[in-house]
This record gives sequence, C-alpha cells and structure tokens, in this order.
Amino acid sequence: MDGSVRNPVLRWLIYGHVWVALAVGAQSWWTSLFLHEGALARRYALAATLGGFAAYGVTRLARMGTKEAHEYANLKWYKANQWTMYVLVGLAGVAAFLLMWPLWPRIWQVLLPMAALTFFYVTPFTFRGRGLGLREVPFLKALLIAVVWSVVAVAVPMLLDPEGQPMAAIIGNTCMRIPLILALAILFDVRDQPTDDPALRTVPLVLGVKGAKAVAFVLLLVSAAFEVLFLRGLGYSTAAWTILAGYAFALVLAVRARPERDAFFYAILVDGVMIAVPICGWLGTLW
Repeated sequence: MDGSVRNPVLRWLIYGHVWVALAVGAQSWWTSLFLHEGALARRYALAATLGGFAAYGVTRLARMGTKEAHEYANLKWYKANQWTMYVLVGLAGVAAFLLMWPLWPRIWQVLLPMAALTFFYVTPFTFRGRGLGLREVPFLKALLIAVVWSVVAVAVPMLLDPEGQPMAAIIGNTCMRIPLILALAILFDVRDQPTDDPALRTVPLVLGVKGAKAVAFVLLLVSAAFEVLFLRGLGYSTAAWTILAGYAFALVLAVRARPERDAFFYAILVDGVMIAVPICGWLGTLW
C-alpha cells in the first residue's frame, strides 16, 4: 500500500488517530491537576481519550464506501484495517460511554453544544454542488477548532471539580487555552493551504504562509505568557520555567512550518505540542 507514512507504529499513531486522541487526554489531564480534587476530571480525561479515538474512527469508517477511500493514504490504511478498526472503535466508544455516564449530569449542558458544533463542522453538506457547513464560513475554521478543543479540555474538567469553580474562572481558563490551540490550527491551515478551497478564507489564504506563521508565533507567545502568569500565581515557579521548553518546541515548529512538510511533522510534532506542553509543565510541579 502506498502512503507517505511507512513505519507501522507511526501509521497507527497518525492514520489511526491514536496520537491526537492522546492529545485530547493530555490537555484534559493538565486541567485536572489544578482542581481542588481532580479524580472525576481524570476519569473524564481517559473517557475523552477513548472518545476522541472513537469519534475520529467513526468519521473515517463512514467514508469507506466513498471514492475518497482510494485516494487518501489515511483512508487506504483504514480500509486495509477496516475490521480491526470496527472492533477497536466500537470498544473505545463503549468504554468512553461507560466512563462518561456518571459524569453526564454535570457536563451535558456544555458537551452537547460542542458536539453540535463539531457535527456541523465535519459534516459535508452540499447544495447545488457547493459545500455547506461551518467550515465554509470565512475565518471560522481555525477559531471553531480552538474554541471546541478548549471547552472540551478546560471547561468540562473544571465543571467536574467537586468543590465547584466560579463561572468566571471557568471562562477565563478556557479562554487562556484558546491561543495555543488556535496557533496549532493555523499551522495545520498552512499545511492545507495548497488544497483548501479559496472560499474558506483561512489565515494562510488571506495573509499568506509567512503571515499565518507570524500570527501563530504571536499566539504561542501569548499562550506561554498566560501559562507562566497562571503557574506563578499558584506558586509553581519551577513549572513556570519548565513549561517554556514545550513552548520553545512549538515556536520552532511554527518557524519551520511549510505546506510541503510531511505527515510526521504535522500529525506527530505539531499535534505533539498538546502533549509536550502539559508534560513540561507537570515535570516542573514535581519540585
């Protein structure tokens, strides 16, 4: 089978969406570390990881019967492993449901709107040959991704704090995470710039690749400043330094991003920022 990713482990991580599912869990777990009591939030982080894997899997399996299944490397891989993925996606979905069920009364008011936004974002509605949906709204693509990810990874875990969190704190912390996710989403738009419909009017299509990279760079600096102030405010002075290693890694990627970069660069390294930043920060909390 032809494809840009040859290593079988990387194929599972990239084409199987294992890596991005781990990123969902890592971002949720990072939030849980700063709650009064984080057991429920950590349960949610595990459910989010499994649910993310299942959700991505369903969208890929749903496209197995389309013409695209023979055109894209990730869909070719899914087709070659179709029955294995049916089993794994099904098991992950059931496990996520069982883990999430006791938490649902606390979080459904937030998760349902995010699920609806995600549905209208990923669903390829068409009318008279033209795509319809939230992806078609100019400039909205990256911002929508950033908002949904931040709500899922920050607001929802904070709602699971048994001692409660002020709504202002939930909104503030969620907004604090948006610059990081938005910067990474813009870098993925850089990757997609040659193939994106000009009507999408993504940041690279409007500002060019260099302009988009500059915006992503600034957003990463803003996110790093937020994290440093947040950690220092809680007394984690060492973590306020160690987390900068994760952001330095992200800034290097922003500088080096180009449309022709391979799948490893984007699907492992750029997505990996969402794992690297929490790990670097967590290591600093140990001292």
